[in-house]
Amino acid sequence: MKKTSIYDVAALAGVSIATVSRAINQPHRVSTSTRNSVLEAVKKLDYVPDFEAAARARHQNDRIALLAPLNTYPGFTQRLRGISSVLEEMHAELIIFQVDAQKLSNPQHVKYLDSMASSGRFDGLIVMSVPIESQDMRRIADTHFPIVLIETSDARFPTFKVDNGDGARMAVAHLIERNYKKIGFIGFRALANYSTNTSRAREQGYIDTLLNMGHVVNPAHIMICDYSIEDTRIRATEMLSHPDRPDAIFCAADINALGVLKAASELGLRVPEDIAVVGFDDIEIASYLGLTTVKQPLEGSGREATILLQKIIEDPTSTKTMQVTLPLELMVRSSS
Repeated sequence: MKKTSIYDVAALAGVSIATVSRAINQPHRVSTSTRNSVLEAVKKLDYVPDFEAAARARHQNDRIALLAPLNTYPGFTQRLRGISSVLEEMHAELIIFQVDAQKLSNPQHVKYLDSMASSGRFDGLIVMSVPIESQDMRRIADTHFPIVLIETSDARFPTFKVDNGDGARMAVAHLIERNYKKIGFIGFRALANYSTNTSRAREQGYIDTLLNMGHVVNPAHIMICDYSIEDTRIRATEMLSHPDRPDAIFCAADINALGVLKAASELGLRVPEDIAVVGFDDIEIASYLGLTTVKQPLEGSGREATILLQKIIEDPTSTKTMQVTLPLELMVRSSS
């Protein structure tokens, strides 16, 4: 009669052999429900561990890979802090693979993906704000390698994202309620050819909200800048120096809003009496400068994505395609 193996236990319990090993040897590292499922399978199959197989299954890298654009923008930094905080608690190592934001036509990041999924060096992967072609994601999905996405989307993998249009609605509706009549928009050029261009989605939300609330969209009050304080300052100075300048500006990112605040100060405009400013993201400096902004959970998204990835690693049968829309909140401060 064939001896029951760890693979039989894993199949009956609906988990990986690594999870079977952890449930037996490191029970604190798996959930109660997973541990109970494994122990029930062990009992039902009258399984006696094969120590060589168990040793193989116990092999755990405690290493997570992060694929992200090559930059140090505040939003990425805050998300990275959230990811690191969870991995630190779990005594796991984070290896960051950065791809050049301006060279995503280069298949560099696809080679990274293939390597991560097949090398056996990593337990899982977080893809943050890097677009991956559908065929490449399909190939990775076939390997069943644990992956979680942040601010990029694919229905085959769990995703953490925000409703950019709804965030824009919050900002513009707030300005209308404060009786601002000529509301402008300053967006930013795509940082890394995002699969979803967040600035473009926020611009569309701005346009839709104005029209839905009976206001006019003035093309002269819409401007696209680099994702930088200085470029925004220069361009905003042009807009605010015009006789028909807006009396409020919604910016697609706090970084751009800081440039508008600088331009207003240099022109001697009072905020919010002469020009109101609203941003998006709620980066750390926003509260210190009194910037009204749409807060998204930057650090929280990194933290929650990492927690979910760990769950998938421990239990491959857990929800793999969960789509999480992160909550947004309007933080009203002195700039509006």
